[in-house]
Amino acid sequence: MSFTIPTIGVEEEYQLVDPQSGELIPNCKEVMQTIRRNRGSQAVGSEIQHELHLNQIEMASDVCSSLEQVRSALNQTRHLLIEAARSNETELAAAGTNPLPLPDEEVLTPKDRYLAMTDRYQQIARELFIFGCHVHVAMDDRELGIQVMNRCRRWLPILQAITANSPFWNGVDTGYASYRRELWAQWPMAGPPPQFDSLADYSRCVDDLVACGAIRDESFLYWDIRLPTRVPTIEFRAADVMTHVEETVGYVGIVRAIVMQAVSEATHQHPIPAIHPSVLSYSIWHAARYGMSEQLVDPVTSEMIPAADLLDRLMSALQPALIATGEARPVEDFANQLVSAGTGADRQRRGGNLSNVVAQVVSETVPTAMAT
Repeated sequence: MSFTIPTIGVEEEYQLVDPQSGELIPNCKEVMQTIRRNRGSQAVGSEIQHELHLNQIEMASDVCSSLEQVRSALNQTRHLLIEAARSNETELAAAGTNPLPLPDEEVLTPKDRYLAMTDRYQQIARELFIFGCHVHVAMDDRELGIQVMNRCRRWLPILQAITANSPFWNGVDTGYASYRRELWAQWPMAGPPPQFDSLADYSRCVDDLVACGAIRDESFLYWDIRLPTRVPTIEFRAADVMTHVEETVGYVGIVRAIVMQAVSEATHQHPIPAIHPSVLSYSIWHAARYGMSEQLVDPVTSEMIPAADLLDRLMSALQPALIATGEARPVEDFANQLVSAGTGADRQRRGGNLSNVVAQVVSETVPTAMAT
């Protein structure tokens, strides 16, 4: 089986928190101003931008040809952001939610898109203090992209489980490994994408959603896997932002291999395993609820199996693609770490009181080279 190794990119959304209390603080504007003053000629390998709320800040890497380039972009960008945040008496934290009580004041970023979203979705948008990780894989052919999207849906539950990093919300343990997913699932255009017969079928769906007022245009689709309109990629959006850089690197490697495998299967016209939409939706909810700590549902077979076994099924399916990249090691290290030590959600629950949890996340967010 032959593979083409696609380029990749990653986006991470970070919390801006008070160094003492760990609470979210809305000073993205100040941090961005500091970055603009200090960045100068630094080659960071990413774009830094606002998000919905002013206590969030986002990075979007340049196009990367390898996991090593992804690692470099993450390390350099986090380094730059942490220095700018600290100069404004702020810390950077990489976790899917902040554990402490929600901010009292509304701190929306004053951009037309965000203001329109908030006006439309009201409380859902006002409380959307969540932080994700999005992975882009090159996909020039949108017809092929639809077929790849269809084939990748089966892995959404295990991808949700391995990236779970948001057990706390508004001062309580939610009982979920990824409560971020539950908050995001309230959004009308969130969740797993439907299966489409073709690009024409997909386009009809987009046209119908625009016609009925569900979305303004295609860019307002926020499915767990989507085809972006601005860049020729397929984008995976379901993950919580992960705390350690190496976790993100491993996850990007998994997503790239999933897409590579799906492209190969589509090219060779392998049949797509049938998945009932309700089983898939439940499987993703179950993964967000339990992470890697319990059994998970394989949506293809509808069987409940140990989480480590479902991860093993994924890794076995991806072996040809991983070998082809020559970068299997960080992916395998990530998988092994998940089995031996659990997810970011598991680490947070071992962190003690909620302020200590934030402090732990802040410490682990710092790149290794910066920490030393």
